[in-house]
Amino acid sequence: MSMASSASRRARRVRAWGVRAGAAVAIASATLVAGALPAGASPTMQTTGSSFASVAITQWVGQSSTLFGLNINWQVSSSVIGLNNFGQSQIDFAASDIPYSAQQSQYYPTQPYQYLPDVAGGLAFMFNVNGNDGQRITNLNLTPSLIGQIFLGEITKWNDGAIAAVNPAIAPNLPGSNIIPVYRADASGENYLLSDYLLSQDNADIVGAQNAFQSGNPGLPTASWPVPASSAKYDINKYKGWNAGYPVGEAGSDNAANYVSALSSLGSITYVETAFAKEHGFPVANLHNASGGYVQPSSLNVATALEAALLHADLTQDLSKVYVNPLPNAYPLSAYSYLVAPCSPSLAAAQQSACAANPTGVPGSHPTGPTSSFPAQKGQALGQFAGFLACAGQSKMAQLGYSPLPPVLVQEDFNAIGRLNGGQQPAPPTAANCKNPYVDGEIPLPGSPVVAGVTGGGLNSGGTTTTTGPGGRPGGSGSGSGPGGSGTSGGSSSSGTSFASAAAAAGLTPELAAEGYTVVNGQIVRKLDPSKQYQRANQLVSATDAVASPVAGMYIGWALLVLGAILLPPLIAMRLARRRAAAVDGPVPTPDPPTGA
Repeated sequence: MSMASSASRRARRVRAWGVRAGAAVAIASATLVAGALPAGASPTMQTTGSSFASVAITQWVGQSSTLFGLNINWQVSSSVIGLNNFGQSQIDFAASDIPYSAQQSQYYPTQPYQYLPDVAGGLAFMFNVNGNDGQRITNLNLTPSLIGQIFLGEITKWNDGAIAAVNPAIAPNLPGSNIIPVYRADASGENYLLSDYLLSQDNADIVGAQNAFQSGNPGLPTASWPVPASSAKYDINKYKGWNAGYPVGEAGSDNAANYVSALSSLGSITYVETAFAKEHGFPVANLHNASGGYVQPSSLNVATALEAALLHADLTQDLSKVYVNPLPNAYPLSAYSYLVAPCSPSLAAAQQSACAANPTGVPGSHPTGPTSSFPAQKGQALGQFAGFLACAGQSKMAQLGYSPLPPVLVQEDFNAIGRLNGGQQPAPPTAANCKNPYVDGEIPLPGSPVVAGVTGGGLNSGGTTTTTGPGGRPGGSGSGSGPGGSGTSGGSSSSGTSFASAAAAAGLTPELAAEGYTVVNGQIVRKLDPSKQYQRANQLVSATDAVASPVAGMYIGWALLVLGAILLPPLIAMRLARRRAAAVDGPVPTPDPPTGA
């Protein structure tokens, strides 16, 4: 056997070693990035529900598929459909803005379950109105009373005296065209939230309409918007909008937003989560709050309002104090959305907690056994998804039109992961392990909700102390325009407001400014790259947007490291093999030149 053959064999062994070493490094790197690797392919999970949270969930599902290989079949529908499908065990987990205790669903779970907060948001009033000057109106003030009368068909013209009275700056420009209210025709969390809010304001209009229209239980919030029953004998002069056929029913937030944004839909208005207005580039109304101001549903204003939220032991929310939050920049129509997921009673008991319970007097009950039948492999994948959405998944929420989860709810989600079969409860969230902007300090936390059994929370719980506003909270808010408009959001109502005034209104102290914070669109943010991190999003951010995020940058770095570990050893081995072969065989002789050269 020649020395050349021996060298060739050594080269092959080196190349094989290089490939094996590269594969080992790749596996180790993937484990560091995505956590413990599931055995085999990630199981397929089915889910449906909330359109309120759907823009966020759609992004998370796409990102988790790209980054971790999770297989989640997400179908946007409504909170009630999500609750019903989970109650019938047709899906693995649901998305909902309302709990089973609201008794809006037809079916209730027969398996142990729990609620995981996934995102906060504001119910916004997206509108498409041109003024008498032919230009789009972008700065519109509304009160709870006006909202009720518009969507119940009592006020039918944009230049109605009641609307003009709260919009003195644009009153002469308000057109005499018809108002086209676009309500949710399907049973939805948006309907429930809006009716709950209006009832909390002692709004007699909605109770009167419920009675007149023979719709729902008068005086109680409902997932079905009040519309006249076929047999209802209502006052056609009071509810003239219905008599004229102006209100339009649309199923789903997408359809409602698409209707309002159409060129043919001048004069229309609907209620959707702010993300849908941002997606379409349309303005949303400034909503009157308990302090007497008119505020936009910005991320900061939603988070400020939710300082007054009360979350029960099962994490279901009481928003009664949110609706009347006295802080100047609180957007009152704010709420949390949830995942409804399986829960192991024995794992919950080990945490000294419990799974959620069905409301009294409804069909269905929890099994008496201490275990959950949810497959551990799915529990591991769902836990990975929940951990991602609670941390890195929150990084783009302000940009999309939501408000990130505060640290106290991130911890509650981590606890919930520990109640899933196969789930591994993460360590407490820190800046090192959780890239939620409220956890790592990218955005100063205005405050936290009150969670039963957890110390802290409430109107004085914020991590940022300012000298404006009651309780040391951020001071002003004002009536800026919505997406696509002019003016400021969360600052002054004047489009010419100076930066100093906007900074003072948002609560930017000299200490925060010295630390590198600034004000963008009425919100205090780090001076990282506002043009990229906090610009208005007019289109749905797809999973590929993860490539531009800091978290994805880390993943790309790991990927490059893995690629180098895989490719470099074989290349080095081949080069060494060539050198050894050359040393054994000697240099290749140079051929003689042709005769006559």
